[in-house]
Amino acid sequence: MESGMAANLQERNVLIDQLAWQHAMGVDEILLDVPAPDASMSMSALITPTPAPSGQVSLTQASLAPSNQIFPASPADSPPADPPSLASSPADRSTALAGITSLGALRAALETLEGCALKHTASNMIFADGNPGAKLMVIGDVPGRDEDRVGLPLVGADGQLFDRMLASIGLSRADIYLAPLIPWRPPGNRTPTTEEMALLLPFLYRHVQLAAPQMLLLLGGVTAKTILPPGGGILKLRGHWHDIDYGDAATRPTLATLHPAYLIRSPAQKRLAFADLVALAGKLG
Repeated sequence: MESGMAANLQERNVLIDQLAWQHAMGVDEILLDVPAPDASMSMSALITPTPAPSGQVSLTQASLAPSNQIFPASPADSPPADPPSLASSPADRSTALAGITSLGALRAALETLEGCALKHTASNMIFADGNPGAKLMVIGDVPGRDEDRVGLPLVGADGQLFDRMLASIGLSRADIYLAPLIPWRPPGNRTPTTEEMALLLPFLYRHVQLAAPQMLLLLGGVTAKTILPPGGGILKLRGHWHDIDYGDAATRPTLATLHPAYLIRSPAQKRLAFADLVALAGKLG
């Protein structure tokens, strides 16, 4: 009986040591397939070290000790100062975004962005596709399951129809620059929250500024209502040109049209989308 209790105690200590090591490495939440009764409890509260036998130091105690007591660091090993946080405040974020001068740097900034829970539930970040120097920039909808899986905007059946829509006016993805409304898929394809949009929309506007297209095409109602002035649903917003300032005091002609996913569900509306594409082709010359 005593040997069994000792084995259970040893196993418990090993599990606590492993948990403490994960905590020291920066893990701050636990994801399970089903809710746990105490899922809201912080990891720090879960770590309750069991005293080690006299004369020994457990891994739990070592992991929670200041790192310089275990591996003394030389001045050369000191980490560099943290860069300005892009998620701290709107003013700080605007200043930091203004300092980003290339699409590559913008992508890197999104990859290291903290404060957005979407990046931790998505499989891939969706940044852009096509030709960054194109006259036309297309802004798609919120990424869905296929985009999240592949890491590119507008793939799957929606993407195939979109490619045919482009071909109908003599274009391909090599002739346009395509970016999503936000770079990560919300879990369960839910609508992004107001806070998530407030955090990510400035990145999209900086994306437009750096790509510097001559005009933009918006796909779908969510994208159109996010960027265009209020004016009803997509059937009212589509087909009309708007001069939109994307934050750099340079207005760009912007046209909204129906999203390919909507056209798959409502094929009779393809005539409206084709009319928008014809107007776009005329504007492109």
